[in-house]
Amino acid sequence: MEIIKTKNINSDQFQQIYQMWNDEYPVKLKDRFGILLEGVENYNHYLIEQNNIVLAWAVEFEKEKEKRFSIIVKNEYKGNGFGKILINRLKRDLGEFYGWVIDHNNDLKHNGEFYISPIGFYLKNGFEILTQERIDSEMISAVKVKNNVKIFAETERLILREIIPSDIDGMFELDSDPEVHKYLGKNPVTDKEQINKVINHIRQQYTDNGIGRWAIIDKNNKNFIGWTGLKFVTDLTNNHKYYYDLGYRLIKKYWGQGIATETAIASLNYAFEQLNTKEVYAMADCENDVSNKILTNVGLKFIEIFDLDGIKHNWYKIERSDYEKSKPNRYQRLGKSGGLVLSNKNKVLNLGFNRSLEVWWVNRTFAKPPSVIHNHYKTNVQ
Repeated sequence: MEIIKTKNINSDQFQQIYQMWNDEYPVKLKDRFGILLEGVENYNHYLIEQNNIVLAWAVEFEKEKEKRFSIIVKNEYKGNGFGKILINRLKRDLGEFYGWVIDHNNDLKHNGEFYISPIGFYLKNGFEILTQERIDSEMISAVKVKNNVKIFAETERLILREIIPSDIDGMFELDSDPEVHKYLGKNPVTDKEQINKVINHIRQQYTDNGIGRWAIIDKNNKNFIGWTGLKFVTDLTNNHKYYYDLGYRLIKKYWGQGIATETAIASLNYAFEQLNTKEVYAMADCENDVSNKILTNVGLKFIEIFDLDGIKHNWYKIERSDYEKSKPNRYQRLGKSGGLVLSNKNKVLNLGFNRSLEVWWVNRTFAKPPSVIHNHYKTNVQ
């Protein structure tokens, strides 16, 4: 079902949403739609329509330095998944956002029926209920809900979370740098609209595939470092499709600090421990010496050289059996160890690792590509 995203709605759409508001919300909130966006400059409407009839509507807007939302599905179209479709689109476009939700069934609608709280819907869709933040007035009694940015994994130094729209400045710094793109086709971006499209594409992968690249965030100062993680590849690459690809890309000032290795290890643990995949692939420009070195150091085996858009690339793979062979080292804390935390809903797995990180793989013997030599740090592909 297509979603129409627009800042401006026409008079007919306004009247339909106005009527939906009065029909679906408690009578105490009657006619409040007309003042919802008063004084608000930044907002967007989302509509699901059929034959010029608005079936469902949502709006996102900025208020009190928060991204907030409201959503309504027309009564006769409830149960068709329109609410989830709109919520997933808001998640893709916003990342973290908030709303107020009536959490009881005591209010009457204009037709005399009781308004049924949608709090269960938001719980089912991964929202956090902020029980300490409430509105309790004669007009409304509601609790604040929050869609959290998902954290996939943590290391001692880093948070690996979903990429969100507010990462646009960091992503632009990353991908507008010609040195970062030296082994990525030498085609850095030139404007932030290109980055906006990249972010939307990644966030759509979260919805479609349950996985996509992760933002790397410094725990100490919350700075954006770059991205890392897994991508589920559905296009044909080197005669392969429908596989998990490991990648990473860092802003230049963070090169040479072991961050790519650290996040690659976290990504592999997520792939095998959380996604339960059988294998992970990766590739790197044959001339990108350090990226090739990183991939072999974290356990991937060189398979072959292949041509990608006229450029020779090394093709790598790690299977579950090879990953499992090193499991005892991953669970053993050695010397001054840090902790790798993998998030799995409400469960947390703490995996110990040595600060050098490469100790995880010290007893491994790897097949290596030709001419892998140490050089200043370079980045891998998207």
